[in-house]
Amino acid sequence: MRYIIGVDIGGTNIKIGVFEEDLMINKSVIETPLEDEGSHIIPEICQVISELCSADDIIAIGVAVPGPVIGDIVLGAHNIGWGEIDVVSKMKEYFPNQTIVVLNDANAATIGEASFDVEDRDVVMMTLGTGIGGGIIIEGEMVVGVNGSAGELGHMKLYPFNGRKCSCGLDGCLEQYASATGVVKTAIEFREGKDTLLNKEDLTSKDIFDFAKAGDKVAIEVVDRYCYELAIGCANVANVINPDLIILGGGVSKAGNFMLEKVQKNFSTLAFYSALGTRIKLAQLGNDAGMFGCYFYAKKALKHAN
Repeated sequence: MRYIIGVDIGGTNIKIGVFEEDLMINKSVIETPLEDEGSHIIPEICQVISELCSADDIIAIGVAVPGPVIGDIVLGAHNIGWGEIDVVSKMKEYFPNQTIVVLNDANAATIGEASFDVEDRDVVMMTLGTGIGGGIIIEGEMVVGVNGSAGELGHMKLYPFNGRKCSCGLDGCLEQYASATGVVKTAIEFREGKDTLLNKEDLTSKDIFDFAKAGDKVAIEVVDRYCYELAIGCANVANVINPDLIILGGGVSKAGNFMLEKVQKNFSTLAFYSALGTRIKLAQLGNDAGMFGCYFYAKKALKHAN
């Protein structure tokens, strides 16, 4: 057997997939061991990999981490307790004969999703979760940036002078409006003094879209504003990069075509006329995108090595 392993490290769970001939044939999900500054993460990953298949059958391992990466070095992944760390060297202690690569988790998800649109050479993915991450592929190659921070699409400025304070310390970042937490903040502002289903306690982004689909007028206003602001972000990406395709992933993308059609309509009025050829679509792989991206990234590294 000749297997490639894809490992997607998250702040809550670690997903480990076994791939053969572009198919995931086995998968394991474990809780991320955050104690002791994340020092148990790599040993536990390697233990699970060894339980899934023999090391002699593994030819490569790809690892996605929630932080910027340059070469083999993770510059920091603070939500799992890591500072700067050489992930490849540490993994090599367990798998010395295998090709091992490491990449940012949003970039991994982008590669995974883009692998299903092989005719598109220029692809941008926006992950709409608690924040907004992203990845950029130009001419079939992932754009990393000088400090490993290319694709921080959530921090393009929407309202830089009077916008919401962002966790990055600046004001008016896109993710304060077009993320799952951003749309909830908008709903809280819009619902004040109004009779609306949005007055529900512990409101979530899913609730907001569900209430809008059900016809709640205030929820519809919130969703319309959300889709307009997200479309501004998409238009900015299209104007600067002019990719073939923008992929919308993350939890909010589960709102489906109800959201997508509104974003596309707004995009058609916001993008520069020569950038209107950029298509916008929803992600397909869900939580498996990172593992698939690690697989394809490791597969490519093997090809270059040979």
